Amino acid sequence: MNNATPNTHGLFDAPVRSIEKECVMLTRADIERQLDAGAFLMSREEAVAAGFLNPLEDPDTVLVDIAREDA
Repeated sequence: MNNATPNTHGLFDAPVRSIEKECVMLTRADIERQLDAGAFLMSREEAVAAGFLNPLEDPDTVLVDIAREDA
């Protein structure tokens, strides 16, 4: 039993999430399309209260930059 494969993913054999956050660029039109398709906005506190987020864990997230549309 000395040749057991070591845990390569971390605690409880779960993959370790990256600390780095991906940055995405969205325009106002992109956001409007997503809202029209059923997306919704809520604060972190509202999401925790609704059970969508675990308050003890940082979920996979991205940083969003809003692109300015000069017309």
